[in-house]
Amino acid sequence: MMHAGATRLQRVRALGPTVDAAAAADPAATELSRDVVAALDAAGVFAMMAPREVGGAEADPQELIDVIAELSYWDGSAGWYAHAVMTGGAVAGAYLGDRAVAAIFPEGRYLHVAGQAAPTGTAVREGDHYRVSGRYSFGSGSPGARWIVGGYVLHEGGEPVLGAQGQPVMLIGVAPRETVRFLGNWDVLGLRGTGSYDYEVAGQLLHADFFHDTAAPVQHRGGALYRMGFMALPCISHGAFAIGATRRVLDEWLAFARGKPRGSGRPMSGMETFQRDFALATADLNAAEAYLRGTFARLYAAAGDSGEITAAMRRDGRLSTSHAFVVAMRVAQAAFASCTTAAIRSGSALQRAFRDIHAGNAHFLTAEQSLVDAGKVLAGAEGAMLIF
Repeated sequence: MMHAGATRLQRVRALGPTVDAAAAADPAATELSRDVVAALDAAGVFAMMAPREVGGAEADPQELIDVIAELSYWDGSAGWYAHAVMTGGAVAGAYLGDRAVAAIFPEGRYLHVAGQAAPTGTAVREGDHYRVSGRYSFGSGSPGARWIVGGYVLHEGGEPVLGAQGQPVMLIGVAPRETVRFLGNWDVLGLRGTGSYDYEVAGQLLHADFFHDTAAPVQHRGGALYRMGFMALPCISHGAFAIGATRRVLDEWLAFARGKPRGSGRPMSGMETFQRDFALATADLNAAEAYLRGTFARLYAAAGDSGEITAAMRRDGRLSTSHAFVVAMRVAQAAFASCTTAAIRSGSALQRAFRDIHAGNAHFLTAEQSLVDAGKVLAGAEGAMLIF
């Protein structure tokens, strides 16, 4: 039983076995169980990134890493689902107008926001409203959300509107769930329970308060958490997912090694080759976590002191997240190979974590191109740019 004064991390840790059991009970499910979502909501998880002014926790980066990593340890889908909804609350609470906040946070109660911010839709200004339409994929966290995110390129006269840097103006907006058509299409290798469905927004007319310009975001509420950079929160949450899922891989690998006898009759954990590989994997994970935590501690401190957020800090914000996934992939592959036929059987917790890490690594924040972009900046390549 959880104590009333328990921290959010303690609440999630206490819920962990329940979250794990639910994932194991229905491995083909495309959504988290309603009971798990309700328990995480009651524990205050989904509102952790939202500003205090709207009823959120406005948690610092270290607590966010703690909680998302812990939840991802028990079930990668639960960690991914939660961080998607958490990020939606941050964007809505910090950047949207008063009308949107009144609708999304009635009396401080967060009605979940989730979806896909890639600019695959179009928006046309009509007075103080935008008329929007678009079709999207990977709407993680959308099954329980009451407001659905979409990315829209602003158009005028049938042509994209260009910003000061010559790039199309991209808006992120939220539409009420009842106006969005869900298309399914979530039959995947990993992160199965995230409910990352395709969906369509067709011809909606929404007030400008429900939108913000990603190139020139105006922070209406909250403090340092939202001054680090618009991409800071998704970088924190994706990196934390990788850390937590990899911790589970290490624990499952060690448990297998302790119980698996080799030809000598000794368990695999007694072999020096395993001991070497496990030590290296543990060190890799610890280094990745230290890089992620250190990077966002510096960013948060600079944002809180109204100090300069340097180009190097922004670079590390992206690179520390990508590096966490490089390590996660490497450790998952080593553990999967080491555990031989035990890992290929459905129902294996190691297999689930392996699949979730590989699915998560396909995200644009962490995939190969992110590393290439960071490398261009480090190498001083002409035209190098890293969005953060």
